[in-house]
Amino acid sequence: MRSFIINLLVFGLLLTGCSNEASITEVGAYMAEDIPFEDGTGRVTVAFEAIDDSTIDDGIIDVIVLAKGLKPTANYEISLGGDNYEGVVFGPEENVEIRFGTMVGGTLFQPNEQGELYVSMKNPLRIIDGKEVRVIVSENGKEVLRTQPFIVSKKTPI
Repeated sequence: MRSFIINLLVFGLLLTGCSNEASITEVGAYMAEDIPFEDGTGRVTVAFEAIDDSTIDDGIIDVIVLAKGLKPTANYEISLGGDNYEGVVFGPEENVEIRFGTMVGGTLFQPNEQGELYVSMKNPLRIIDGKEVRVIVSENGKEVLRTQPFIVSKKTPI
């Protein structure tokens, strides 16, 4: 019996260790939640904002990106998208709020001297409703940071 239990545990570990699927984080639309970058160098916070007396379907999501460990002299593009969804690129300047770093051109950002970017952009919830998405930070078209995949859930908290 003991060897059966040990074999069962080892088999379970093998199954979970061999999975190529990234876990998908479910983000509640009614609360602010943090999603880490896969390498741990920052995070993305997704916060929901209702528009006046509107329903959740008409709401706005604020995607707040804190990226660390970037090259202070490089230019980065930030996008919200997924494998089957082309997504949205952060910009232009009128649509973003920058706390650390500066904007270079219409959709590129340069970190501060410490290699940090702190940028947020609001979008209608409908652009990612029901879609598996990530936040991706790219330098010259090459991905340098990305979050775990997430999906916004409209389920109300219990």
